[in-house]
Amino acid sequence: MINLNQIQEDCLGLLMSAPQLATVNIVLEKKFIVESQIEMDAVWLTVRNGKSGDGLLIEVPDIESGGNNVSGPPQVVILNFVSFQNGDGAFTDVGGGLFAEEIEQYVLDALHLQSFGKLGTIQADGKLSTPARDYPGINARRLTLKIKPLASRQTPRTATLQIDITDPQNVTLACATPGAKICYTIDGSFPSDPDVAIAPLSDPPAPLNPQSKIYTAPFAAQSGQVIRAAAYADGFNPGEILNQTIS
Repeated sequence: MINLNQIQEDCLGLLMSAPQLATVNIVLEKKFIVESQIEMDAVWLTVRNGKSGDGLLIEVPDIESGGNNVSGPPQVVILNFVSFQNGDGAFTDVGGGLFAEEIEQYVLDALHLQSFGKLGTIQADGKLSTPARDYPGINARRLTLKIKPLASRQTPRTATLQIDITDPQNVTLACATPGAKICYTIDGSFPSDPDVAIAPLSDPPAPLNPQSKIYTAPFAAQSGQVIRAAAYADGFNPGEILNQTIS
C-alpha cells in the first residue's frame, strides 16, 4: 500500500526546508479540500519570512498503472506542483522576488532523485512543465514529477545516515558529509530543519514541525517509537530519509 499522505507531507517538509524557497508560501492542496473556507489566493498572498507574492501548491498525487496485474498492478505516483507569481507584486520590497518559472526550477532541483526508500525515487520524466492556465490572472506553472527509478546528475545529496540503536537509551546518528546538520523526530513525523522550515504566519517564528530536533548528542528512545532523520548541508540536497522503528 502506497502511503500518499506521507509522500505529500514529506514533499512539504523537504521544500519548506529548502533555503531557496524560504520566502515562498507552500501549501498542500488537501488543506483546501478539507478546509474549504481557505481562499486560493492565500497561497501567494500569505506572508512567509516577511515576504509575500510567491506561492507553491502541492497537489493531491495522481496514480498511473504500468500494467494490468490484477493481484497488484505496478503503480506510478504522479506529483504535481503549481508555482505562483503574483505579477509585479512579488518584486516589491515585501515581495518574495521569484518568478513562477524560478520556483519550479528550485522544486525540480530539490526533489529530482529524492528517495522514498522501498517506494521508489522521485524523477523528472517526459514533459515536465506547462503553464497552469486553470488559474487565470496570475503567472502560474505546473511541474510534474514521478516516482521512478533513479539516475541523473544534479546537486549532490548528503551521505546516507548511520544509526546505532544497540542501546535504545543512547541512540546515535552520524553523517559522513562534512558540516551536515542532522535533524530527527521520534514520533514518525518529517524531520524538517527547524532553523529553515518556519511555519507561515507564526508570531513569534515557530518551526514547521516542533517535534523535529537538531541532533547534538545521543538521545533516548522507547520501544515502538519511529525515528526519522534527515541530513542538511550547504550545497547539498538531503539524502534518503532515515526511518527506523525501535523494537
